Amino acid sequence: MYINIAFCFDQNIAKQVQVTLASLLDHTKTADVHYHIYCVCTKEAAYIEQYLKEIIETTDRSTTLTVKAIENPYQGSYEVREVSAGTYLRLALHRLLPEVDKILYTDVDVLFLDSPDEIWQWPMEGYVLAAVKGAVNFSDKWEWNSDRPYWKHMEKMRGKYINAGVTLLNLSEIRKRNLEKQWEAWAQQKLYYQDQDILNITCQDAIRYLPPRYNRFAYMEEKEYGRFVSEGILTEPECREAIEHPAIIHYAGDKPWKRYDTNLGYLWWNYVNSRPELAKQFDEEKAKKYHGPTLLERGARKMKKIFSREKL
Repeated sequence: MYINIAFCFDQNIAKQVQVTLASLLDHTKTADVHYHIYCVCTKEAAYIEQYLKEIIETTDRSTTLTVKAIENPYQGSYEVREVSAGTYLRLALHRLLPEVDKILYTDVDVLFLDSPDEIWQWPMEGYVLAAVKGAVNFSDKWEWNSDRPYWKHMEKMRGKYINAGVTLLNLSEIRKRNLEKQWEAWAQQKLYYQDQDILNITCQDAIRYLPPRYNRFAYMEEKEYGRFVSEGILTEPECREAIEHPAIIHYAGDKPWKRYDTNLGYLWWNYVNSRPELAKQFDEEKAKKYHGPTLLERGARKMKKIFSREKL
């Protein structure tokens, strides 16, 4: 069985793709599961192709790699929260990969701990995507966001808003619905969660929900997962499984390669250090010394938000 996997990135996070790919291959359950890996990246990030080929060569020669280095069609889209326009690249997969009808997209700040073969076999007829419900659904976060002018378009998504870091995409359905025109229009707007908001706005009638173990948010500790249960967003067994048996850990927020003490960051470093070719590319000692932005950096960020009129 072959599973289609997509990684989209720019030069700011190219090195991390190696960790994501290697952890995927190392945690494949059975010998009959392989992958078609598609990397859509900016031209400045294309150098990483040779490194990815070497990982595949030493781990699973039956896996294939296709790298498409392009000019980002969403280059001028809104950037916020130190997230570059590279995040919008996933919105072009249906056009860039015309031969592919279904693909599992993941951000490259994830670590695989299990194979995605179970969710890959989910039927997706009539659905645009499948993903995990995110923390934006928490009542206080929803209210905090609700005065954004565009938030009214997501009234039906309360309690159902997805985090797009891991998404099973039905590319044929995207083409059928001609969603690209809507996505291009929305990409011109100032959306706080960028392309994630776009997907929640335009796909809300065609979303399946993945078990949260397939997008375990590293920045959330066990007590915070309890809020998913108390607010009726997820069930207790679902949250328990995500905590005890995560399949994919998503380092949204603090990144372990920058800040060693981020929650569950040790798992990322343990894995990186298990592969010498990866360990030599990241500075563990530097990460251990960093404990978050200084007061000066926090002040600079606050002033930037004020002058950009971004909601604090």
